[in-house]
Amino acid sequence: MKILVLPDIHGRQFWRKPCENIDQYDKVVFLGDYLDPYDFEDISVQDAIDNLKDILLMAKDNDKVVMLLGNHDMPYYNKMYYGFNAYHHRHSTMHHKDIAELFKAHEDLFKVAHVEDDVLFTHAGCLSTWLSYAFEKKYDEEIDLNELCLDINSLLKDKDGLLKLYMYTHVRGGWDPFGSCIWADISETYWDTANILSEEQRQYPIYRVKQIFGHSLQLKFKNQKLIKKKNGELKLVNDGYEFGNHLEFRNCKMLDNAHAYELDTETFTVKAL
Repeated sequence: MKILVLPDIHGRQFWRKPCENIDQYDKVVFLGDYLDPYDFEDISVQDAIDNLKDILLMAKDNDKVVMLLGNHDMPYYNKMYYGFNAYHHRHSTMHHKDIAELFKAHEDLFKVAHVEDDVLFTHAGCLSTWLSYAFEKKYDEEIDLNELCLDINSLLKDKDGLLKLYMYTHVRGGWDPFGSCIWADISETYWDTANILSEEQRQYPIYRVKQIFGHSLQLKFKNQKLIKKKNGELKLVNDGYEFGNHLEFRNCKMLDNAHAYELDTETFTVKAL
């Protein structure tokens, strides 16, 4: 299969041109985080909302399109999840009501995990440690990917499941022992299972499961310098930035680099578009 993969959007437009050729692909998978743009990219909240509306319009008319939820989407998507914390990074409190209504009107289009041709798609990647905690199962042997996907998506149904999705570690500013599939940092995914499985098994964050995810942005700022503000405080200023390359290791591909990607599931290879 040939799949168009669209990592974290955050109001960006890079998805548009590849989707003009949507008929060339068997599936189109958005990896989540449609809103909460970065300050350095000069994208307004309203621009990001309008961008999401266009994505939803396309998704409603084409069953090829899969829309996953990311950590920045969940506070808008689910009222209970939003209430877990008084602060969500870059969250728009001013536009929260309108965005929440937009998600509510299209909630059937969204899910947390998707499986296509033996490849698992989530926003941040699945850790075997988190899965074992969330579902009290062992993930160090061959597993049924479709069953796993159903388990993960079922977490949206109640408070206990939402709390498991809300798990994130000190790497992301939290206190949990491991991050969920919408929160796990790339560093956690890389070291997952390193101390608990055999030498053969530890090659895979989930044993023998191929994964595609985004979330951990590869970014490099150019010409950073400190300037002194009028009040005497020092401020770090960045003169431009560039996105890094996607990361590949073991059975994982992390694609959050503001590019669209073409995935060949037969060879499990990706190409930046």
